[in-house]
Amino acid sequence: MVKKSLEAFGLRWTKAKDRGATAVVIGLTLLLVMGAAAISFDTANLALQRQTLRNITDAAAQAGASYLPNDPAGAASAAIAYAHKYDPSFTPTVTLWCMVGSTGATKQVAAGHIPATCDPKGTTPYTNGVNGVVCDEVLCAVPCNSGVSGARCNTVKIVGNKDVPFYFAPAIGINNGSTGSVSSVSCRGACGTLLPNAMDIAFVADRTTSLDSTVFSNMKTGISDTLKSMTPEYQFVTLGTIHKSSTSGSCKTNLPASSANPTVNNAARNGSWMPLDFSNNYLTGTLGSPSRSLNTTSEMVSNLNCMNQSNQPWGTHLAAPLKSAARKLLGSDPSNLAALSAARAPLLPTGSVVKKAIIMETDGVPEESIGFNGYLNGYSSQYYTASDRSLGSTSLGDNSDPVSGSPWNGEIGCTNLKTVASAAKAAGITVIMIGYGLANTAKCNRDYNGGAYTGSNVDDVLAAAASPMADGTPSTANNNCSTTAGANAENSDGDFYFCAATGAQLAGIFATAVSQITSTTKFVKMPV
Repeated sequence: MVKKSLEAFGLRWTKAKDRGATAVVIGLTLLLVMGAAAISFDTANLALQRQTLRNITDAAAQAGASYLPNDPAGAASAAIAYAHKYDPSFTPTVTLWCMVGSTGATKQVAAGHIPATCDPKGTTPYTNGVNGVVCDEVLCAVPCNSGVSGARCNTVKIVGNKDVPFYFAPAIGINNGSTGSVSSVSCRGACGTLLPNAMDIAFVADRTTSLDSTVFSNMKTGISDTLKSMTPEYQFVTLGTIHKSSTSGSCKTNLPASSANPTVNNAARNGSWMPLDFSNNYLTGTLGSPSRSLNTTSEMVSNLNCMNQSNQPWGTHLAAPLKSAARKLLGSDPSNLAALSAARAPLLPTGSVVKKAIIMETDGVPEESIGFNGYLNGYSSQYYTASDRSLGSTSLGDNSDPVSGSPWNGEIGCTNLKTVASAAKAAGITVIMIGYGLANTAKCNRDYNGGAYTGSNVDDVLAAAASPMADGTPSTANNNCSTTAGANAENSDGDFYFCAATGAQLAGIFATAVSQITSTTKFVKMPV
């Protein structure tokens, strides 16, 4: 009927017309399918780029947080540098915060959390909704004034977006799309909890004259600043020296008296590597005080300030003071640590583990030449005896000093250090090594007649002595700590070997080292 109706109007239905109509329909359908596929491809690529950007943002936030709480400028720089490393076109916005606990339903900053866990150096009181402070029922985020001296930030926030060029959508007039804003927040340390990690720490400072007076002063400032960032009710500290200290008089960290006779080595062998008891009063105030400063009457603080430099030819000893520090932390040598620990115990949650750590700084080559009697015509062999060469051991089981005997005795000084460090780490002590100056460039086998150093790199030995990371990865040295950039890279790799290229850089490393012990970084949800 249809065919006859068409013929009535002079039209003929043919199979050719069937085929032509089908081709038009198929062509239109293919165009629509290809357009949808193109849009799907661009949309999928945009989603992929957003996820990639989120991954970069997360990693950048973690990289920045590793510098906190004591190097906020380094945190911001590291975050941006990490982002640029994986996407040079992506420059995120970086802000620094002090993340603390909330009072709960009232949504205010919990009492005592500032400055115990971080210190934003902002306008007080810190009130929700005022001066950028934001709280929910769990956390409060306080803007951190990183440019103010003494500011301690514990959180990095990274925010950014990126325009992604389209491949097919330009055909319909859409050239690109935005990933939308992505953000990541990484916090280091006590993020919302007041309780700092309980620790017993032994600082061991190299005060040999190879450190010039300015660098020596910077080193002491670095330890002082680190004490300001700690909590004495939970974290007990003591101080060791290279070379030995007198343990008596108004300044126990002064060098022991030396004999006028260069063949008598009594000054080098007398005294103590660890002359002080542990301190829990190095800051003024009490737990939760809004402001705490160094307590100048504390034995720890006063002896750090009065510590003088060694001007005697006793060499750089590392194994011996490391052994002494380990024995003191473990209770093998007399100290007040047991009594302080008993007083601290009621403050700690059930099952708390107290971390023990040694932070040792040196700018020299390990020699352990305490068996040598003195200088005369260089290291003349006439001034040491067979008994000198056999003194001591590397075992933590006795209090003798490990020695190498002859200063020409190969790499025994470096070997002794690694042996003692292995024993300390096996006993549960975290060992942190800080290299400066010659320790970053020299080798272990020293030619005292003016020749070149040979053998193992000292910084590699220091890194081997340092504790491995939590996942078991050994600490390593990048062998480029003679430059500030190289040292920055070394100090941000997450392990327990640090270095400094300048005295100013050395001043900040002690606090970074302590923060490495106390915590890891973690992602948090920013209050809104």
